Amino acid sequence: MDRLTQLRNQYLELTNQVLPRLATSRKFPIRYNHCFQQIILDNLLGRCWYEVLERKRIPAYQQLTEEQLEQAIAIAQSMITEPDSYVQQLNQNSLNWRK
Repeated sequence: MDRLTQLRNQYLELTNQVLPRLATSRKFPIRYNHCFQQIILDNLLGRCWYEVLERKRIPAYQQLTEEQLEQAIAIAQSMITEPDSYVQQLNQNSLNWRK
């Protein structure tokens, strides 16, 4: 398995399984995998993700470079290790960009 595939799988495991499971026991303002993915991508790109990536061609995470995937994974891991207020801030950033 190549590096890009490994990173994509890790990103999907974090956003589809790990974070949604954690959301039930912590005070996250979000619960669903697509919400975690949206917030991570928005904060990675510093704006609404679909202002940078295409919406319909292929899934957004498949459009990311290795470096961007590494950064997205780092954000996801920080959501696990940081206090709940970190997730709340990322969510607020996303909401602000989406107005």
